[in-house]
Amino acid sequence: MIVTVAGCGALGSLLAARLIEGGVQVQAFQRKGAQLEALKRSGITIEADRTGTTRSFQLAVASDDPSDLKPCKLIIVLVKAYSTEEVHPVQDILTKDGVVLTLQNGLGNPEKLARIFGNAKVAAGVATYGAYRISPGAINWGGDGYIVLGPWEKGQDMSWISDFLKGAGLNVTYVEDPRVAIWKKLAINAMVNTTAALTGMKNGEILVNPLALEIMKKLGQETVMAADRAGVHLDFDDIWTMHLENLERTAANRPSMLQDVEAGRQTEIDAISGGVLKYSQDDADLPYTRAVYALLKAIDTNRGY
Repeated sequence: MIVTVAGCGALGSLLAARLIEGGVQVQAFQRKGAQLEALKRSGITIEADRTGTTRSFQLAVASDDPSDLKPCKLIIVLVKAYSTEEVHPVQDILTKDGVVLTLQNGLGNPEKLARIFGNAKVAAGVATYGAYRISPGAINWGGDGYIVLGPWEKGQDMSWISDFLKGAGLNVTYVEDPRVAIWKKLAINAMVNTTAALTGMKNGEILVNPLALEIMKKLGQETVMAADRAGVHLDFDDIWTMHLENLERTAANRPSMLQDVEAGRQTEIDAISGGVLKYSQDDADLPYTRAVYALLKAIDTNRGY
């Protein structure tokens, strides 16, 4: 079976490489630019992979034109949250029994995809694999993690996706409702992505910095409060333990929002901290989230985003 990865940035490239390593044919839907040209020319290069070596993986196709891509049963969406609607052209290559799986950061992505493809064709989840881009086509491995996924429309059976990805060597858990997993990942992103973007620290550096840890704890607690208001009940202690384990496992990783700030790209602050703030009750509520949102939004607006 051929799989399409829509958005072959750092995480998209790592997951595409892992699928290719597992014997899956992978094609990429990628916007025009240096990344697309590098993928066409030499595929995906992972430097300092888990094996300690540099390895390259060849895509079946890489294009910004859906007519160049083959029909497929699974499209994995990993574009930035603010670009989710831009994947609408690939609806033409999705088979009748196909599914679009979002593993993006933040809130709102499944709803956007459901408006394009229909609720019954959308699966959603999270991925904690770590990678950061070194140059067009080249990434550095930041640590392997796991994927949690399930159907966006309750009652749909999409366990075949989990079985397929497991068969390709990925660490996957299937759930009946992915909303809890999405909010847990949101809490982790709200803690680590914002802190890394504002301090310039890698995950391992954050882990041993008491001041950074204290700020992250406040951000995580506020996200759990927002989740409760959304009807999703989380255990902060459980999330905090998971968060610390993730920082240790992906110590070499440079979180995606830090990569965006350093590269001068737009951040996903609206989908992450902005998503949390949608559940604030007044202008003084969720103060830590409000502060980091304002600082990172200021960086984006100063750059014209």
